[in-house]
Amino acid sequence: MPKDTGRAQALADRGLDLLLSGEHKAAATLFAEARTCDPQSPELAFNQALALLRSANPAAAIRIFTEAEVLGDHSADLYCNRGLARLDSGLVAQAEQDFTQALALQANHPETLNNFGVLRFQQERYAEAADLFRHATQIRPDWYDAWYNLRDCCLELGLSAEATAAERTLSSLSG
Repeated sequence: MPKDTGRAQALADRGLDLLLSGEHKAAATLFAEARTCDPQSPELAFNQALALLRSANPAAAIRIFTEAEVLGDHSADLYCNRGLARLDSGLVAQAEQDFTQALALQANHPETLNNFGVLRFQQERYAEAADLFRHATQIRPDWYDAWYNLRDCCLELGLSAEATAAERTLSSLSG
């Protein structure tokens, strides 16, 4: 099938608008349609997979993220998000591989640091998780989720002063 990049771009633009407005299922449908016009686009595949992940369909997201990888997307964003989809699916070892690959590509990728921290927290490897959350909050000091995770991790570790400091930061971010 020949590429129709103009139509693919128009559909992708509408899909991005829907993705940003929280209409994830509709966005996934538009990205899938856009991919019929430009089936070799790793960007369209990535966006479709992201929409699927956000619409609580991690199994489909994993499949499409992998298609995006085969099409040439080897970004930290791809490995981070596929890792999150794998973590959501209970595929912990594969999620760990994806997070490790994402950090190898971009050591200061805050989303990967936070998601890898969540994985370590779930494994009760609290010291490692805390280090990952600290790193994420250093890169993105206004990121509520990473501070929340750091607070909970510090509580598990008995680091009450650091947990209290994280709680203060959370209060300032939510105010």
